[in-house]
Amino acid sequence: MTLRKQWLPVLMLLLFAGLTLFMGKSIADVAQHAAIESSIKAQWEKPEHPVFVPVIVVSGSYAIADWIQQPKGGRALLKQQHGHWQTLMCGDANLKQPQHLVAAGVPSLDAEKLTLALTQAEASLSLDEQTTINSFVGMVDLLKAPHHHE
Repeated sequence: MTLRKQWLPVLMLLLFAGLTLFMGKSIADVAQHAAIESSIKAQWEKPEHPVFVPVIVVSGSYAIADWIQQPKGGRALLKQQHGHWQTLMCGDANLKQPQHLVAAGVPSLDAEKLTLALTQAEASLSLDEQTTINSFVGMVDLLKAPHHHE
């Protein structure tokens, strides 16, 4: 048996293991994104005012989601607690700056990862979507002052 034939089963096993891990993470990511979108929609969506969530980025137990509820839009900072996603605040472009996330309680490493991922994800949005998301002005702490988007 040649050396190549001896390593083939090992390489196939490693490839299969790698694909399994990749697919498992992808499935978990999809489920997590669906839970975040569902949480946002449950909180603010109305039949006459649907909510569109074009971007969701996650790091650790924190996430930022861009939302559009015409004619408005903005960003939401969420935290996973007890298996559920809770919206902590809605905000403007300040949610793209790590120092504002850290001030809201996000660990600095997660804040850095979130802002980098958010900047990259938002680059793929249309100009209209970016403009609408950037139309939100200020920061609203939803734990202190509940707010409705409509």
